[in-house]
Amino acid sequence: MLIQCTKKLLDELKVTPVEAEETDPLLSWHANAMKIDRHKFLVLVNDKNRYGIVLYGLKAKDKKNLDQLLIEAIREVFQSEAIDEEIINEYLNALSPLTFAKTKNRTLVARLNKQCENVLFGEKFLEKDTIVQVEMSKWISSLLAGDGTGGYFHPNEAMYSDLLELKGI
Repeated sequence: MLIQCTKKLLDELKVTPVEAEETDPLLSWHANAMKIDRHKFLVLVNDKNRYGIVLYGLKAKDKKNLDQLLIEAIREVFQSEAIDEEIINEYLNALSPLTFAKTKNRTLVARLNKQCENVLFGEKFLEKDTIVQVEMSKWISSLLAGDGTGGYFHPNEAMYSDLLELKGI
């Protein structure tokens, strides 16, 4: 899994980024760290369909096991979206080991920033007792997103279609 991080997130995680290789956009995510009041969030956005996953309140011990935490977060959010377990397993198996890189381009960073902005507006979905913010993730992924040609789509529907395509359905 390629996580392309903002400089802010790379500094917070204290990781050295690798040189990003071309990879399937469905298996690649952009990530940013943000603070709302005193609350820290980690926002992931899929490069292909803008599906968002939100983590809340990461502590130092969580950052050491971030790869496992991200896999669990993807599984938990996909399960809440009623995605078939077989499809989830196939997607997670397709993810290579976690690697961190710098952000790829301004377009993808702008999409990431838009999802971060949506997190600001979704404070009512915040579940303070859990790291994986399932309801907030589902909400930001259900909001309309522009496709760049004057049309709109829902990232959650696009993710589901992309997962079916990955499965060969």
